[in-house]
Amino acid sequence: MDPTGEELTIFNSKLTILVAFGYEVDPDKSQLSRLIGSDVIAERWSKPIEIEQTEGVGVIVAGSDKITCSVNIFTDVFSAGVSILRTEIEIRDRILFNDILVALHSNTIIVEGLDFQAFANKKINEIREKLNPGKKVTYYPITKRYTLIKIKEFTPRLDNKGLKEQYGVILTRFLSGETSIRPLHSKEISEKLSNDLSYYDEDLFLASPEGAFILGCDDYFKDLRELLELSISLLLLFRIYDRKIDKEIPNAFDAIKKMHTSKLYFLTLAPRKLEKSLLKASEIGLVILDDIEDLMNPHKITQDWYYQSVYQRMLNTLKVTDFEKVVQHKIDALQDLYATARELSTGQLTLILEFAIVILFLWEVILPLIKGYF
Repeated sequence: MDPTGEELTIFNSKLTILVAFGYEVDPDKSQLSRLIGSDVIAERWSKPIEIEQTEGVGVIVAGSDKITCSVNIFTDVFSAGVSILRTEIEIRDRILFNDILVALHSNTIIVEGLDFQAFANKKINEIREKLNPGKKVTYYPITKRYTLIKIKEFTPRLDNKGLKEQYGVILTRFLSGETSIRPLHSKEISEKLSNDLSYYDEDLFLASPEGAFILGCDDYFKDLRELLELSISLLLLFRIYDRKIDKEIPNAFDAIKKMHTSKLYFLTLAPRKLEKSLLKASEIGLVILDDIEDLMNPHKITQDWYYQSVYQRMLNTLKVTDFEKVVQHKIDALQDLYATARELSTGQLTLILEFAIVILFLWEVILPLIKGYF
């Protein structure tokens, strides 16, 4: 809030809520081609592809105040196995910026008669069924929600410098994804307000891991949003991969423990169990190497230096690279475990073979002696 007591009021603006979710970690490419078209996939392989648009009505409720808004609902599909539900809420009436924060975190944004969380869950189930018709797929419950607000008209009328100076606290709360009244440290405020991705000095595109506050950027906003969607898609994909590998790690460690309790480890099912876990992790590693690594490279996404820089900063801001490193570290660790198990198994087999050779040798020597004696 402004120290003078005047609150930031917005109108003629757009609130966009992105909800990323997995529709299948190993997507059915043939079904995607039938639904989207192979030419479209080939042309936009590095960007989420819009496959559906509908219109609706929304209500933003904050306390006793509420405004009715038109809503555009989009489905953007990322061919690696992540889709994004994009809900664009057109704000035409005046509303306090703080009321939008309250509505976001109290789940009092109503879309098509449902609170947003219920609406998103319903829509996600419909999208998954459309992408995987008739298939029984166990979907990972992880989702990633990201909120953008693009303001056009607001009072008091300030430039981006004035907005940062007078409303830095409330902007920081929005970018932090919270409405708590905890005191904010000056370093937190300056850090959040310094991450400006806009191209022109008069524009403002403040980005954080939770949301973005945008002023202007009209002629290149769509490009920034698509790069942001791609970053969010990759983040969710790595989180899903991380969860999948976590399910295999206990199996791997269980197999390793059996090495200490069995003198004939290579004859048990433990090596197969470990190998199965490694195979699943290796499949993820190959997908990352084949497709995802290219999508992590800004120079393969765009030739424009500005968009390259923005995309790299988005990846860093959302910690996508950190999750990639975690996933790769776990894959490497499982491969090391498997190599250790192979060495131990090979050592056991070598000892048994050597023992068998000695027995055969002795048999060849002793048998003639026994026959000669009798």
